[in-house]
Amino acid sequence: MVTEAPEATEDVRPPASTPRWSLRRLPWRHLPLVVLLAVYLAARVRILTGYTLFTSVDTGSYSARPDLPIETLSFTGHAPRPWGVPLLYALVGTDPARVALQWTISTLAWSLLTGACWARLRSLPARILAATALLCLALSRSIYPWDHALLSESLSISLGIAALALLTIWVTTRSRLALGALVLVAFWWTFTRQDVLPYVLLLVVVLVGHALLRRYRWSALLATAVLLGAVGWQAAIVPVVDQSYRSWGTGLSLSEATFVYRLRFQVMNDPQVKAAYQDEFGMPRCAQAERVAAGRYWAMGPFIKAYRDCPALMDWAARERGSVGYRYARAHPKEYTEQVLKVLPVSLAGTEGRYAAPVPGLPAFPEQVFFPDRDRVLPQASVVFLVALAVGLLARAFRRARWLAAAGALVALASTASAVAGMMYSAGEYTRFGIQEAVLLRVGLIILAAAAVEAVLAWFADGVAVLRRRRGAADDGSTGTDRMPDDDPAETGAPPMSSEPDDADRPAVGADDRPAVGADDRIAVGEPEGTPARA
Repeated sequence: MVTEAPEATEDVRPPASTPRWSLRRLPWRHLPLVVLLAVYLAARVRILTGYTLFTSVDTGSYSARPDLPIETLSFTGHAPRPWGVPLLYALVGTDPARVALQWTISTLAWSLLTGACWARLRSLPARILAATALLCLALSRSIYPWDHALLSESLSISLGIAALALLTIWVTTRSRLALGALVLVAFWWTFTRQDVLPYVLLLVVVLVGHALLRRYRWSALLATAVLLGAVGWQAAIVPVVDQSYRSWGTGLSLSEATFVYRLRFQVMNDPQVKAAYQDEFGMPRCAQAERVAAGRYWAMGPFIKAYRDCPALMDWAARERGSVGYRYARAHPKEYTEQVLKVLPVSLAGTEGRYAAPVPGLPAFPEQVFFPDRDRVLPQASVVFLVALAVGLLARAFRRARWLAAAGALVALASTASAVAGMMYSAGEYTRFGIQEAVLLRVGLIILAAAAVEAVLAWFADGVAVLRRRRGAADDGSTGTDRMPDDDPAETGAPPMSSEPDDADRPAVGADDRPAVGADDRIAVGEPEGTPARA
């Protein structure tokens, strides 16, 4: 009888199934960010549909008005202002369209910074803290109304926020696209206001540091060269802008008009300061100007007229306005410090209700949280900064969240220093002139606090992991072997029971005693997943 040999069975594997859509594949850890951004965008849409346009006398220096047809856009300085804001306003022909542009740039900038901080942080509590605080700050009544004011503040704040966001993204990803966008934004930011130059120079220092200490040095050096070119361009046209300012307003140059404001609000209205300027620095007396300055009202028109009627005072101002403030601070440090501590809280206190009106229907609690009464601004900011810095240092924030901790601290310190330095050369509308520093100070404190929270949570996680490892080691020592502790080969010197691997440790073998190759192994060595296994 003939028996047939059994047919050889082939190792037929089912084809690899295509990955199916599943809820588990969604990045649920980013859901809070999506929700926060959705709420923020809804509030921003409400702002765009319910705002009231705000213009002031200064609006005519950024965008030509029918009652004052002057040249407002010049890349060589032949206009009352640098070209950053006038260029934006020249792109469209109506005021509502200009507001829409400012609204769009601001919305993108704050969303970008929120996303950049979310991506840089790792723990969910720190992420939620940073994102919630930043978006609430953006919706405070001292910030968002600037988007429907035709002045330089909206664009200056938005580009500063966008520059910080793009710098964070570039440090995190080393993306050349992010670096290119950073250079473009910072370049534009340089020409919005002259007081942004310290921030741009700080950005240049950061780029140079990364070029010297890390990789991607050529791209960082190229970005540095471009930004230094922007700073040089701005410095070259500043004298031209200063004289072109005469075509608008009072007929004074920009530097002279700024100094006249200082005379009105910092010198002649304070008998002690006025006496020092007259006795030590040779300021001529001007009875009419002193009489106007002694009043309680703004009265800048009458004061400028009185100033023009005193030729000796005008000649002295032309000679001394560039250095007399610095010399007074050196000669009277105590009085100058008292003056700074008196004016600085006003400069950093916010602008709610003073310029553009808030939109009805939006909550007021962001303003109450981030912009308290001026008497509490410096104490609260100092406490937040010192506590976040101390906690972060104890929890090694400058090691665990190094970039955000350093960025937050530097931005907060630079903003405070810029506000103090600005008071030496400007006066009058303290809240408006200091709003950029006020916003960036709060952004820096938020980032520093989030970095401290991140470091503390990582420190706790490390401690819990150490305790678990110790507990696991203790459990293994008590239940992981049937032998008495004295029979441990490491202690008695006896050889181990067997040097052969267990069955679970042996590799699987095929029919010819060769190691069997599974589907995962074929993928690792480059074979297609659907290839049958070799016999």
